[in-house]
Amino acid sequence: MIDSILAVMLVLVVVIMAAPISLGYDSTENWFRVKWLGLTITRGPTVKKPKRAPKKPPKKWQIRGLALMLRLWQVRDLILELTRQLGQFGFDLFQASSFRDSEATVSLPDPMWNGVLFGMLTNIQLKDFNLSVNFENRNYARIWMAVYPYRVVPKLLVLLLRLPYIRMIRFAWDLKKSRQTI
Repeated sequence: MIDSILAVMLVLVVVIMAAPISLGYDSTENWFRVKWLGLTITRGPTVKKPKRAPKKPPKKWQIRGLALMLRLWQVRDLILELTRQLGQFGFDLFQASSFRDSEATVSLPDPMWNGVLFGMLTNIQLKDFNLSVNFENRNYARIWMAVYPYRVVPKLLVLLLRLPYIRMIRFAWDLKKSRQTI
C-alpha cells in the first residue's frame, strides 16, 4: 500500500517537473496567457480607470526616501551582490526557456535611429524569435515561450541557498529602527 502511494507520488512529481509552462503575450490583441498541464489562464484587456491628478508627496516621505537612499549607499556591497545574483538567475531563467513562433517589431520615432537599429539587427539571428524594425511607427510583440520546471527549480534552489540572509535581515532591522527615529 505505501509502495503504491510512493510510486504515484513519484510519477506525479516527475509529471509536474517535466511538463512545460507555456507563457504567451500578444500586444496587438492585448492578452497574456499561461498554459500548464491542460490548464489555461488568459488575462485580456481591462478597462482602465481615468487617472487622477497626482498629489504632491508630503515632506515626510521625501525625508524617508533620502534616509533610505543613504542606508542603501552604506550597504552598497549587499545591494551589488543581490543585483549580481538576481541578474545571474534572470540570465539562467532566460537560458532555461525556449521560444516558439515569437516575433517583435520595433519602431523608433526618428527614422534615422530606425535605420541604425535595422543595421544592428541584420547581423543578429535568434532561433525561433523574429526581431525586426518597422518603419511604419507600429510596435508589437507576439511572444510564446516555454519554461521547463526541471531546468528552473535547481537554479532557484541555488539562488535561495546563496542569498546573504543574515546581512539582509540586519539591513531590514536597521531600516525598521531608522523609520522609528524619523
